Order: sequence, then C-alpha cells, then structure tokens
Amino acid sequence: MNIVILNWPDGENNPFGYFNSCLKACFEQLGRPTRIIDLGDGFGQELLDAHSQGIDFVLTWQGLGIGATQHADKQSSTIWDDLKIPLLCLHGDHPAHAPGNHKAMSPWVQHIYGAASFASFANRHIPRKHPATYVPLPTIFPDTVKGDFEGDFFVFPKNINDNVATFDAWSRASQRDTALFLLEAADAIISEFGRGNRQNHHDIIDSMLTPQVLQTLQTELMSGTELLVRMHVHSMLDKVHRNAIAEHTVLQLRDVPIKIYGRGWDRFKTCRSPKHEFLAFGALSDNAFQYASNYGVLDAAPTNDGLHDRTTRAMANQSSFLIGSNWPHASLLGKDFGELFFDGTPHDVADKARQVMEAPKAHRERCREFALYYRANFSLFGFLKHLESISNSIRSR
Repeated sequence: MNIVILNWPDGENNPFGYFNSCLKACFEQLGRPTRIIDLGDGFGQELLDAHSQGIDFVLTWQGLGIGATQHADKQSSTIWDDLKIPLLCLHGDHPAHAPGNHKAMSPWVQHIYGAASFASFANRHIPRKHPATYVPLPTIFPDTVKGDFEGDFFVFPKNINDNVATFDAWSRASQRDTALFLLEAADAIISEFGRGNRQNHHDIIDSMLTPQVLQTLQTELMSGTELLVRMHVHSMLDKVHRNAIAEHTVLQLRDVPIKIYGRGWDRFKTCRSPKHEFLAFGALSDNAFQYASNYGVLDAAPTNDGLHDRTTRAMANQSSFLIGSNWPHASLLGKDFGELFFDGTPHDVADKARQVMEAPKAHRERCREFALYYRANFSLFGFLKHLESISNSIRSR
C-alpha cells in the first residue's frame, strides 16, 4: 500500500511544495512508498492510477481537495467516498479560514490540527460525525545547515499585514457595529499578549461574541447564520495576534541586528534602524541559509498554544530560535524551556535576545536540547504510526 500526498503548487512562497517533498522523503526513509499528486487538471486520473496500485491513505494540508469529485456534478459525492480512500487533513490554519475545507460529515475524512485550540474550536463549532484531533507535528525538514553558523544577527522570516493599516481600514468601514467590535476585540487580543499571552486569542473572541453581539452582527452583515458570522469574525481577527507579535518584536529589538525577510514591512522601513535589513522572502525551499546565523531565527507563532514551522525547521537544522508563543513545553516535554519563548510583557523579548547575543553557543545548545526532547515525544515514526492508526479506524467505520 502507498501513501499519497496532495500538493497545491500556487501558495505564497510555495510552502506546500517544500513541505510535501520533505514529508515524502521522511515517509520513504521509514519504508513507505509515497507519491505526490498536484491538485490540477490531471489530479483525477493520477489519483485513479494510484488507487489501482493501492492507497493506504491520502494526506492533504489545510483540507485542500476535500470536496474533489469524479464528476462535473458538484452535488455528487466526493471522490474519497466513492473510492473509499481515507483522506487525512493536516491543518496549520484556524478553522475560520476557508471553513469549507474543514467539513466533517464524510466518514472517509479526518481532520488533524497542529494546535489544540484549533481542534477544540472545530469540535465546538463545526458540525461533524467524528471529532477532530490534535497531533503535534514532527520535524520533517532536513539539516541543510550542517553546523556551519556565521553572522552575528537574528533572522526574522515573516510576511505581515500591518495592523495599523488594518485598524485604519476597519475604523473607516461603513458597517459601524462590526468595525467597533473588531477594534475592541483586537485591542483585547493585543492586551493579552502584553500581559503574558496566557489566553488563546480565539477564546477571547468567543468570550466577546455574546448572543446579543452575534445578533447585532448578523443584522448588520446580513448573514443567514450565527456560524457564518462567527467564522467571519474569527477569520478577520486571526492574524491580528500574529502580526502584533511580529510588530512588537521588531520595535522592541530596534537596536538588535536583524535580517527581516518578507512583505508588509513598509512602515517599519521608514524607522531606518541601522540594525535592521529588509529583504525579499523567496520560496521556502531556497531559504535554508536563514537558519545559519549565530543568533538564529525569531518566530511569531499563529496561536499562543502552538509552535510554527520556522521553529521546527530551526530544530531540524540544530540552530537557534526564539518564538513568541506560550506552547505548554513544561507539561508536554516534562522540562521547562521558558527562556526559548517570549511574550509581550515589558522587556521580555529584549532581555532574551540580549542573553542570546551574550552567549549564542550556549543558547544554541539549549535549543538543541529542546529539539531532542521534542523528537523523543513527537517522533516521525510515532507520527506515521498515528496516521496509520487513524486510517485503519476510518476503514472500520
């Protein structure tokens, strides 16, 4: 039996192409033949060809391809139901983004989230026959740095949507009740990051979406359902948290040498910090050099209880990182690695960056220790066995 991975080649910076090539190599190292199929014109025929040779399960990111059918009639059943192929959807995005990709009524589809809060939200709000699950993803990237570190600077690979521009657009929106809610919720999210980032920002949003508020927003947005309003609001607010981490980091480290890769930093370029260099991002497959500096990468996690691929890629390269997250390392790993995580409390990221600059080799060794603990708890072998177990469970439903 073979594993099939679906690939969407048109994402920004082509992350799926790189992730899938790494995952394919990892599975094949464990003795599992793996085939990558692009979602495009030839998808259906390639899948049928793979099916004729035997498929254990199909893996896709962000639910891409979940609604694929064999026929032009969009009302027909999906190809996964027709061919009885388990489709395992790995999600790094919150369910509010493209909620159609988080559908959960087919017995042949299972949703797996890389953050516990995302799985909790999906189980709470999206109708389903089978619960979504949380699985910490293993490190799948190769060590391309191979111990060669040089350059006394941090690297910050991050595209942003400038929160100032976002808030300005909301303040000028004609839908006043919605705009006011978005601005108040954004302020609450940013304030929580400044208090220690303990409460998940989606929980903050849900706590503010009282029945009265939801009714008001439904009326103004002319939406037919409460769920659509909830998803819309969560989607609009989701990146506020991550952009706030990114902006806070760059402002707090104005005197720290950083190479910043990505779009959206125009306002920060005008600050003209001699320590900051703004550069184009490029495809993920070509960015291994970003993990080879003495100080390592800075990372802004998409949720307070999650890690991010920048950090797991640094772990794979045995390099350094500081991540803006409150991922429960002490409980999940049985050891406290608090000095590798930062929040928005005064001086926190600046103090930790200074400690890295004073002893970069010691910090790198600490990051390597974290990586060892992480692999011991969330190995690639264990991940594959978990996927196989889910696949077997789907076939027995």
